[in-house]
Amino acid sequence: MSTSHRLILSLAGILIGGSALAVQPSQPPAPPAPPAAPAAPSKQINISMGSGDGYALVDSTEDSVTMAGTDVDGQQIKQLQRSLKGQFLWFRDQGKGYVTQDAALLARVRDAWKPSQDLGFQMSGLGKQMSEHGKAMGELGSKMGAQGAAQANGGTREAAQLQALGRQQRELGRKMGEAARRQAQATTETARRAAERDVESLQQQMEDAQDKMEEVNDRLAAAHEREADKAEVLSRQMDQRGKPMEVLGKQMEALGRQQEKATKAADKATRQVIAQALSEGKAKPVR
Repeated sequence: MSTSHRLILSLAGILIGGSALAVQPSQPPAPPAPPAAPAAPSKQINISMGSGDGYALVDSTEDSVTMAGTDVDGQQIKQLQRSLKGQFLWFRDQGKGYVTQDAALLARVRDAWKPSQDLGFQMSGLGKQMSEHGKAMGELGSKMGAQGAAQANGGTREAAQLQALGRQQRELGRKMGEAARRQAQATTETARRAAERDVESLQQQMEDAQDKMEEVNDRLAAAHEREADKAEVLSRQMDQRGKPMEVLGKQMEALGRQQEKATKAADKATRQVIAQALSEGKAKPVR
């Protein structure tokens, strides 16, 4: 989106330092409206950073200001706020500041900026919805991360048990080999039977160790399957949250393009009003 795209901000107070504008309410804020009728923003500032001499439409009664250009003289505008009542249009032409309060001209400027302002409100609503979906997706992401960590820890424990059982089997295999050699080399019936009993005992231990390994593997596979099911559920939930975000993003992009066009049209109309104010003598120089 180009730099001429207008930003709409609803603020509790506006302060733009240096060559900027400060707007303060002339009356205490009205009490909040009932829930069925939400109150409008207490302050509104519309900014267009387009090229050309700067101008500012100021309405103290509505606590709003629309500005364009990079050379807005906030000091002059603050002085005008103290001396003028109601709405006025300040603008710069050939390095000089001017102001007009012609009602017809001001109405044209207000009407010119209304479409862009309405689009900004729509974008603000979509932004709120995107924020809510984003928060929900963040929570799902945290759950997925915690689940992955738990699964990794569980797998580590099972893997350690399998390694221990593997070492046990290797040691039993070594002992069985020695017992088998003693059995084969036995010179007496007593020695042969003793070696045979050792072989049988070691073989039973190996079978027990193998059973444990199978049990651990089954437990690990079952845990992985459960975690995989949980991950699939979270993934579906994440996907469900992501689809509205895509739709909202496209809507936001479309509104942004509309607002950019509306802003350019509003800026053009405002500059035509300024030219008319100068040619018809309806603008006064700011001293």
